[in-house]
Amino acid sequence: MSILLQLPREMRSVEVRAGSFDETANTIDIVWTTGAAVRRYDYRSSTSYDEVLDLSPGAVRLERLNAGAPFLNTHGSYDLSQVLGSVVPGSAKIEGGRGLATILLSRAAGDADIVQKIRDGVIRNVSAGYIRHQIEKTESDDGAVAIWRVTDWEPCEISAVPIPADPGAQTRSAPAAELFPCVVTMPGRRAIADVARARLRMQARRLGLHA
Repeated sequence: MSILLQLPREMRSVEVRAGSFDETANTIDIVWTTGAAVRRYDYRSSTSYDEVLDLSPGAVRLERLNAGAPFLNTHGSYDLSQVLGSVVPGSAKIEGGRGLATILLSRAAGDADIVQKIRDGVIRNVSAGYIRHQIEKTESDDGAVAIWRVTDWEPCEISAVPIPADPGAQTRSAPAAELFPCVVTMPGRRAIADVARARLRMQARRLGLHA
């Protein structure tokens, strides 16, 4: 069984590759995903789940990154002053179970302090923002945490962050977060009951009740 949900953009912590700064080109290499399982919380159903990003061929839409997606200051997307650089076109790829890319850093005077910290290795944490287009949800009969395997997803920006992003907190703290359609497939006999429970909880919240 498949349903269409509206889901927010998610974030995942990644890392700057140590010693990769190129002085002449003013670039630095990053790892923007490893696809590893990350524990998340589904506020619609009030349950935790483990999200796994599929890195197989065709699962990751790289067009946005390879068109020169922005490198932002802490996911700031409402002001051009938050742009610290951009992905070097054509550099984003999946290789050896990791997502790799090269970032062209800004030479603007207003960005110099942050860029210098990145160059010096003081700022090491970066976080990738991505949209989920299709998910395969697997429930367990023994009560174990569900697995949400994201089989179609699209990274759309990368940010320098002071502390690795907490995706759950980012989503919850953004009441006006933009939502994106995502097809969620739930095989097995528990699928219909899961959908019904989730809808009841959402209706209860709209009415100010607890479910």
